[in-house]
Amino acid sequence: MTVTTTDTRKIIGDWVYKYTLNFKQPPQGAIEAFAKALLIAAKGDSVISQAERDWVVGLTAAKGASEKLIEELQNYQANEDIEQVLSKDSIADGAREALLYTAIEASAADGEYNDGEKASVRKIAARLGVSENVVKQLEAHYAEDRALFKKKIQTLYPNGHSSLYPI
Repeated sequence: MTVTTTDTRKIIGDWVYKYTLNFKQPPQGAIEAFAKALLIAAKGDSVISQAERDWVVGLTAAKGASEKLIEELQNYQANEDIEQVLSKDSIADGAREALLYTAIEASAADGEYNDGEKASVRKIAARLGVSENVVKQLEAHYAEDRALFKKKIQTLYPNGHSSLYPI
């Protein structure tokens, strides 16, 4: 059997959804709206840093996105209204909080989750009917996840490693 690029993208996407989100199968249809919403959130401070864009494009590619969408995201200006982007494809009820958490991750990919980005995440939350209290919980989870990640890396590589990014 010959494995194509499309097959490989599907294998990677299935793996990412299973081992990072515990999904039996990837959800269909919302990947473009999800990715664009992440970039709009990251642009909450008026700028999408290269680190933020790379994070969103990488995540979207890891989810098995088409080459066309990946290329589009590399140049996407994120000037669209968040409500229009989200209305293009219904985000399943079970994905609202996931979108917000991932928007926090994307916004912080450059090492900063600033007030403009927080406001953008809250605007998305309001559009999706998610309360301020839940947004604060998601932000706290993100902070806890980053702290645990740092601790894990320090335990795995107590003497450091030349391949590690600074944390």
